[in-house]
Amino acid sequence: MKSLRCTVHIDESAMHPVHRRLTNDDALVRDALLHGHRAGDGPDTLMFYVEGDREAYVDALESTDRVVDYEVTPLTEEACYAYVREHASDFDAELQGAFELPGLLVVPPVEFRSDGTARLTVVGEADALQTALESVPAAARADVEKVREYGGPPASPGVDLTDRQREAVAAALEVGYYEVPRQGSVEAVARRLDCAPGTASEHLRKAERAAMAATVEAD
Repeated sequence: MKSLRCTVHIDESAMHPVHRRLTNDDALVRDALLHGHRAGDGPDTLMFYVEGDREAYVDALESTDRVVDYEVTPLTEEACYAYVREHASDFDAELQGAFELPGLLVVPPVEFRSDGTARLTVVGEADALQTALESVPAAARADVEKVREYGGPPASPGVDLTDRQREAVAAALEVGYYEVPRQGSVEAVARRLDCAPGTASEHLRKAERAAMAATVEAD
């Protein structure tokens, strides 16, 4: 059984409106599909991890009539989960179908990036993987990054944080900064660290970005 890692280049005209917004708005950084249930006769149900300005992302959801409803759950000032129900386009259905042929499995996340590409991993037999690449619709192009024997899911990645960033995360956990709803503030973290709130916020943002990037991009 093989594991295929590829980058799919999508014509702008075929992009999902939210993905197109990601390529044009510096306030949005990353949109990663974590889970999805594709419905044949109704809206699809999808769960995303999003990095960037939350209001800009909500505005992108509101700006397309493909989205039936959604719920956004904040994680940090610059990251959130988004539960979305939406109608797939013909292109989306065709692209999805190419990588969900019998004998294939898409391994989440599927990462939509600001350069207009989508990055994904597919597991299956070599012949089925080749058929998938040949079945990509004309409005897209799949570039193969890596093909190897599948050895199971990757181990949990290590996160390279500075000592100060680890202190900031520990303080944030202690004051309830990551509780839902949030119990502690950046100011409370700053008091624990004996620094300015802006400095504490910067430590947390850098630590959170490192942790999320390591999780989402683990290969």
